[in-house]
Amino acid sequence: MVNRSYSTVTRMRAEIPTSPRISGILFDFGGTLDGDGLHWLDRFYQLYASSDLPLARSQIRAAFDFAEARALEDPAMQNAPLEEMVRRHVHCQFAHLSIDDRSLEEQIATQFTADVRVVANRNRALLEELAQNDLRLGVISNGCGNTAELCDELGFSPYLAVVLDSKLVGLSKPDPQFFVRAAQELGLTPDRVLMVGDSLVRDIQPAKQIGMQTAWLIADRTATHPAADYRISVLPEMRAVLTPLAPLE
Repeated sequence: MVNRSYSTVTRMRAEIPTSPRISGILFDFGGTLDGDGLHWLDRFYQLYASSDLPLARSQIRAAFDFAEARALEDPAMQNAPLEEMVRRHVHCQFAHLSIDDRSLEEQIATQFTADVRVVANRNRALLEELAQNDLRLGVISNGCGNTAELCDELGFSPYLAVVLDSKLVGLSKPDPQFFVRAAQELGLTPDRVLMVGDSLVRDIQPAKQIGMQTAWLIADRTATHPAADYRISVLPEMRAVLTPLAPLE
């Protein structure tokens, strides 16, 4: 039986629309399975701030966007493990910022990777519990081609029925067709799938558009939106979300 000790989940609607019970769950990867609703960009903001670099948020955002674009063009990223991926990303950020400090570059990449591993290890245990309750699990990610590699490395893969990476599929969020494809890969109709993600625009709204139920992962406990059926602040609160939706015996 799944541990149901988490009780801080917020049901965003007065009632969940009548529909078949949830048989599958799709998770976003970055900011969801590897974080508590904190986007990679926001984590880099924090790391730069703790390093006492006199950088404006706009500068960090520009460097991050530059690194993201380079990552999509870099063939090496398609098979890159976590540590290599983050190091390449940070190196591109520093190049864009014209910062030549390999020690600080390594420090930021190492801390970022360590933080990911802590949260991912906790969330791996949750995936194991969910899979043991006969739920079909999947990942849908705007990735660099290496999402399956990362899921292997972080121990998620044994519990996943499907991993969809935008680089390999040729679709990307928030295109609703990406979510249609994911439901098909799970072998389920959209109304039997719960989408869990940290981005309202890229995860929650398009999933709701095609009829999925949704759980919005966001730290702000006051945030609301009609497309979100539930709001959770950490992923283990999924236990409480699923209590009324899935047969957890």
